[in-house]
Amino acid sequence: MSLLQRLRNFRRGLTLRWGSPHAKERIWNQEFASGRWACLEFTQGDCLYPILEKYAGGGDILDLGCGSGNTGNELDLTAYHRLVGVDISAEAVRQADERSRLNRRADKNTYLRGDIETFVPGQRFRVILFRESIYYVPVLKVKPMLQRYRAFLDNRGVFIARFYDRHASTAILGLIEKHFSVLERYADPDGKTVVLVFR
Repeated sequence: MSLLQRLRNFRRGLTLRWGSPHAKERIWNQEFASGRWACLEFTQGDCLYPILEKYAGGGDILDLGCGSGNTGNELDLTAYHRLVGVDISAEAVRQADERSRLNRRADKNTYLRGDIETFVPGQRFRVILFRESIYYVPVLKVKPMLQRYRAFLDNRGVFIARFYDRHASTAILGLIEKHFSVLERYADPDGKTVVLVFR
């Protein structure tokens, strides 16, 4: 990778963590519209799904940082009642809506444009999911954000966070393990991916 490409990636990372909501949305809209994330659109068999099905138990799911709607379109249809997906990218939300319509899940899945750091749900959920999204929130903001969302878990509700690379996410994983009650920790045989269930 060239020095210029490394600098671009560094700048992108800074903007996605610390930039204004408008700057974040602009980057994600461009990337979803260009097809950059099309390679991740089909994730059937993901290690997350059995865990999510176990804890959803037919309840409602809030998918924060939903992207183009993988979870709501691949999860077993009987595993959940309703799913609300939130993403800062209007283009990702458009794609998620379209996928749900084509998969005949539009009656179960609702997608909204919003910033996961500030989004205010209109109901309580059995699962609040961060699938590859929590590490776009600055570490200093993760604990207060989770404490705020805790009020939107139902009486059996849990958070589930999936991390592609646990080695690159040690600060957030450590914060969760220190300040929340971890119910389950799944480490994928790939040696990198980890899923935490906590409340």
